[in-house]
Amino acid sequence: MQGVDQVQPSIAKRASSGGVLLLIGLIILVVAWNYPVGKLTQMGPGFIPRVVGFVICALAAAIIAIDLSAPSHARGEKMHWRGLIFVSAAILIFASVVDRVGLVPSMFLAVAVSMLADFDARPLNILVYATLATLGGWLLFVVALELPIPAFWR
Repeated sequence: MQGVDQVQPSIAKRASSGGVLLLIGLIILVVAWNYPVGKLTQMGPGFIPRVVGFVICALAAAIIAIDLSAPSHARGEKMHWRGLIFVSAAILIFASVVDRVGLVPSMFLAVAVSMLADFDARPLNILVYATLATLGGWLLFVVALELPIPAFWR
């Protein structure tokens, strides 16, 4: 709407998501700091938590920087609930059925459900993308990495 002044959220409100993530990363670093790191060839119990903590802090700093430098019209966009709902449902579906039906059917179902988050997704597109993603996942996890995940139901 033109001619209507929209109230812009404060800097604190805009940076709160990055701030929460930064706090989580710092907590991970504080806890991990008491564990020995070891070497890259012989990692100690504190190595991976420190790396994860540093990565989370770096991502949080990037989120804060991007949000604060974003144009004002981009900051006020509405929440995309459809994507959040379908992607979350796909993760829950995969986690709940992978043990019972195997990697291939659960991955196909999860990819198909997550594709519903896109307004432009058509049934043929969903079928092709889910099939190719499932084939790639099967080749990577079952064939190449030989993970002990059954490809199909037991």
